[in-house]
Amino acid sequence: MNYGPIQIDQLEDLIIDHPDAETRQELNDTSLDETFQKKLSAKAHEIEMANSGPKNNESNYNDNDMSYQFLVTKLHLLYEYKEIEDIEQAISEWFTYSDLKAVGVAAGVLALSKVFNNDIDKSLQELNQLNQSGLEDDLDCLKNILYFSFGLTNGSDPGDRVATKTAQIENIIHHNEYLISQKAYEPLINMVINFLDKRVKIDKQGGFEKSNLLSRKELGNYFKLLTLIYFMILVSLKEPGKSSIVFKKFLRESCFMEKILLFIVHWKWFPNNSYRTRYLILIFNKLIFFEFGDSEQIRQCDNYLNAKHNITKNKADIEDKTRLTCSPLDYFAFREDLLDKFPLFDANVGGQSRNSNSDGNSNDVHAFSSTSNQEELKSIEKQQQQFMSINAFSNSLASTLEIPRTNKSHSVLSQLPTQPVHLATPIPSPKLAASDYMTGGEKIRKSYQVNQSMPFIYPVDPNSKYSVPVAMIEADKILQNAVYESYSLKMLWKERDKFMQQERGYESAYGKDDNFDLEQSAVKPELKANTDANADTDANTDANSDHYEVDSKNVALLQRVEQFYASSLSKLHTFVKVLIEIIKSNRIETNLNFYELELNPSTSYMINSPVSQSNDNARSKIEMVLMLQLEVLSVKETTCKAVTDILLNLLSWLKRSHILKSYYFSSLLFDQQFFSIALDYIGGSFNNPNNQSTAPPKSDELIEYEVLINQNRLLNPQIKLPTMKFFNHCLGLRNKSYDYQFINKTFISELPKEIDENNINHVQIRNYNANFAHILSNLLRILNKVVIKNQSQRIFALNDLKPSELFKMILINYDTPAFSKPILKIMKKLVPYQGRKWKNVNMDLISSIYMNCKLSMKDSWLSGRDLESDFNTSYDQEVALRALLQFYNIRRYPSEMEKIGYKLNNDAENFDISDIPALNLESIDLSS
Repeated sequence: MNYGPIQIDQLEDLIIDHPDAETRQELNDTSLDETFQKKLSAKAHEIEMANSGPKNNESNYNDNDMSYQFLVTKLHLLYEYKEIEDIEQAISEWFTYSDLKAVGVAAGVLALSKVFNNDIDKSLQELNQLNQSGLEDDLDCLKNILYFSFGLTNGSDPGDRVATKTAQIENIIHHNEYLISQKAYEPLINMVINFLDKRVKIDKQGGFEKSNLLSRKELGNYFKLLTLIYFMILVSLKEPGKSSIVFKKFLRESCFMEKILLFIVHWKWFPNNSYRTRYLILIFNKLIFFEFGDSEQIRQCDNYLNAKHNITKNKADIEDKTRLTCSPLDYFAFREDLLDKFPLFDANVGGQSRNSNSDGNSNDVHAFSSTSNQEELKSIEKQQQQFMSINAFSNSLASTLEIPRTNKSHSVLSQLPTQPVHLATPIPSPKLAASDYMTGGEKIRKSYQVNQSMPFIYPVDPNSKYSVPVAMIEADKILQNAVYESYSLKMLWKERDKFMQQERGYESAYGKDDNFDLEQSAVKPELKANTDANADTDANTDANSDHYEVDSKNVALLQRVEQFYASSLSKLHTFVKVLIEIIKSNRIETNLNFYELELNPSTSYMINSPVSQSNDNARSKIEMVLMLQLEVLSVKETTCKAVTDILLNLLSWLKRSHILKSYYFSSLLFDQQFFSIALDYIGGSFNNPNNQSTAPPKSDELIEYEVLINQNRLLNPQIKLPTMKFFNHCLGLRNKSYDYQFINKTFISELPKEIDENNINHVQIRNYNANFAHILSNLLRILNKVVIKNQSQRIFALNDLKPSELFKMILINYDTPAFSKPILKIMKKLVPYQGRKWKNVNMDLISSIYMNCKLSMKDSWLSGRDLESDFNTSYDQEVALRALLQFYNIRRYPSEMEKIGYKLNNDAENFDISDIPALNLESIDLSS
């Protein structure tokens, strides 16, 4: 028996070159691949039978089965991304143990139930009278409303307490809907705004004196106000209705979101622990979802903007998802190459329908017969001529934003020597000469490259008046039909043209109305009448009323985004800095295994030690200290989740308002070193000894990589402390025998496997930390948005951090769309700048990108990129982008930009050349 490797060449010879009668029959019945796979399986079974001995001789074998050594294992993380968590989870994440004590819940709700009365309307009236009051007084009505908002009673009797968590959640929704309908939010929000404004003035006057700290009574009332507002926002997100629309309108008019942002920025320079910035961040996150919307609302805004800006062909609206598209920039580069190669090419002639040729025969190959296609072609022709002329003959900064990568601009092709003889000119064959290699010399490999931009000046077909091959006309037609448009690109190019006019001094673009942007453009009369989302609908509305209402809702949302950006522009830099610092602080610096061992009674030293068994007081204090430390870690994680939601949603919504607003916000993240901070956070969450068990491994063969992928922040159980949860305290549930688990003990290799029909092992990972999975998904999506396409400087900055191995580890071990989609999009931008050796090693990653990412008609992500040119122009691109962003912000928001040091000087507009004194030539001493 031959125990050597499988003779693949012999197997191929048996199938392809010298098949026998049985193999020929199999090839006729099945395909070549199936026959080869069957033969390979049979050979594998033969080796298995030889190695296993006589005990397997009696086993039945199916030719379609494959032995164990050919099985492939795929790991699936059963995680589904949710933008907004459930009310139960959101409320549990709001409270800490000290907060529960402050509102009386930790004491069995006794403190609140003593002040509760059945006349909630009277408490609301008292609250309205305190609209402009401070927080220094005893606000019993506030306590009464808070107890009502918690949904602890089924009726007016404080003793009629709810018995289940489900019943309490239903009461929370019902009671807060009543508070919203009674407009209880108005005095609450006004009191919070007055308090924030008051604290800003006190801090600026008194500096960092101790007198600036809040009193205990102020702190308690301040937290109660924030809690009530938070509960109302959660219920409005869960159960939207007419009252919620009025609530949203009041939030917009009061600019509550902007007030919170400004106070968070103020807290950065005047830190104060009593300001409860964490709760402001949680409210701010929910306000974005409530006032702006989620991903479904973003999709509706996209549809509205496409219709408004006359976007007929959009990449996201193509019915056939497998259809390849290309950007206008790619098409312009192709047309430039086509004109360089065939100077006599005329799209209006070469592309139109030809009714007859010189022989009178009909020849309508490749036609743009319809009038709409002809107009579309002329429009693209005009855009192409303008765009290419600007990039070729202008020294403007804006011309480096998007550079068309033509053949003649390629650094390799431009270095080719000039050919003295045209390719089409017949030349004699070279003389035959003996090769040096045949006489023992070194073999010389010669590479012949032809400059593709050299024009082809001879006609292709002497019988045709067209000097362009038919294939080129077909290619031009295919690419033109594949060009997609986007309103973001239209916005960018419109602002780019204005910047170039201002830069070259043709005219001043400052102070002019922008008719292209939504907030300055004329809206349909029907939409103007329905701009307020709460407008009453007429019974005799026409059939298009629903469409107008949807459009008016989108207009109102986009105007709200514009209002937010216009009032917060000067503070966004500091706001981003605060959020980035929160991500950096979310680290686990103590080993979770120690907490787990001490809190569980079976492994606790304080319980099992003879010395400490008699001291119950000391044991309870140590347990409380450990629980509070774990609670800090849990609070940091939930706050980090809210921070990543804020960054991601602001990037998405600012893009819908204007693409340059999103670019500006992404530039702030880039300047704050978001790349390195996000990758350090992700890497530290996976490769961190504090997330791993200190116990010796069960098997000596357990390698470090297996520990890394099984014991990390993703697969470790989420930190849950039942004794400190809101609902458990409200319902009086105390589980003394709770088993604390902070380290994952079940490895992926021990999970059950399911083998499919293709002999692939599928492992389902069901236990994971949902909060960290949400954070990781957000960070990856933010990274993809900050790495702007065709902005080489940012791609190089991310590539220098070498994230490919970390991303590949996540892709292989935790297969879920929430992680794989953003990672593959990021890697698609990074692959062109990797070396040949890296590409050879990571062909599986390249294949995943090819199979799962949307490809373009002219996609150069794998090869064909001009790396030298990209490197040389990367810094200029980033400078040009910053200049365009500065121009846009100064032109649109001069007062906000003046706050951060950019002032618009209008002296140049009033300049008169007659004011220059005449030059006296006689006074010039030429000898000097």
